[in-house]
Amino acid sequence: MLLLTIALFLLFLTFPLPAWAQAIAEDVISFANKEGLTLTREGLSKDPKGYGYSNEAEISIITVGEGMQIHFIDGAKLRAASDSLIETVTPQEIWEFLILSSGVPKSKMIIQKDSNGSFQVTEFGGNPDTLAYVIQSLQAEGEGSEPTLIRERDEYIAAFKKDNQEFIIVPQQASSAEAKGLTSNLEPQTPEHLIDVLQTMQNDSSDDEQDGWETIASVYYPDDNNHLTRSITISAIIALAAVFVIWAYLRRRK
Repeated sequence: MLLLTIALFLLFLTFPLPAWAQAIAEDVISFANKEGLTLTREGLSKDPKGYGYSNEAEISIITVGEGMQIHFIDGAKLRAASDSLIETVTPQEIWEFLILSSGVPKSKMIIQKDSNGSFQVTEFGGNPDTLAYVIQSLQAEGEGSEPTLIRERDEYIAAFKKDNQEFIIVPQQASSAEAKGLTSNLEPQTPEHLIDVLQTMQNDSSDDEQDGWETIASVYYPDDNNHLTRSITISAIIALAAVFVIWAYLRRRK
C-alpha cells in the first residue's frame, strides 16, 4: 500500500494539472503536458526572440499553465437571446492553454481535435495577456458556477453564474498607442448589454455581408472612446483659441 501511494504521488507530480483541470478531459490534459508541450517547444525554438523568449534555454523550461475549453456563440441562439449569453454558446473541440516561463504567462498553446479524433497543436505563441486575464477573473469568482470561456471575433469573454445570476467580463486590450496591458479590475456585469452589442454587430455584419471593423470591447465600452474623442476635441479647440488670441494680439500691435 505504501509503494502504491508513493507511485500515485510521483505520477501526480509528473503531470501537473492546470487549475481548471476539473473542466477539461484527462486525455486533453495529458496531451497538453506531453506531446503538446513538446511540439510547442520545438516550434518556439525555431525563432525564440521572434516569439518573445530570450533563448532556447528559456524555452526548454517552459511549462503548461491553466487552460480552458473554447465556446463559440451560436448565431441563431444569439438572435433570440435576452438575458443569458451562456445559453447561446456551443463547446468546441478546442482548448487554449497558457504557456508559462518561470510561472509567468509567456505565450499560448491551442489544441484542437481533428476529424479523426486526434489532438493537434494548431497554434502556439502569441500574446497571452487577455487569456490570462479572463482565466484569472473566473478563478477569482471561486463561488461561481459554469465557468465559460467564449471566443468571438478573436476576442475573449468570460461568463459564469453566481447565486443563480449570470455575469460576464469583457477585457479590453490597450491600444498600441497606450501602455501595454489590460483594463484592470473590471467588475462582472450582467449580460444584457453585451447581448445587445453582439446582436447589433450581428445585424450590421449581415447587412454588409462582412464583419465590421469594430471590436466587441470598443463597442461595449463606448465611454472610453468618447472620453478620448472628447479630449482630442477639447485640445483642438484650446489650440485654435490660443492661435486666434496670438493672431489678434499681433495684429493689434501692428
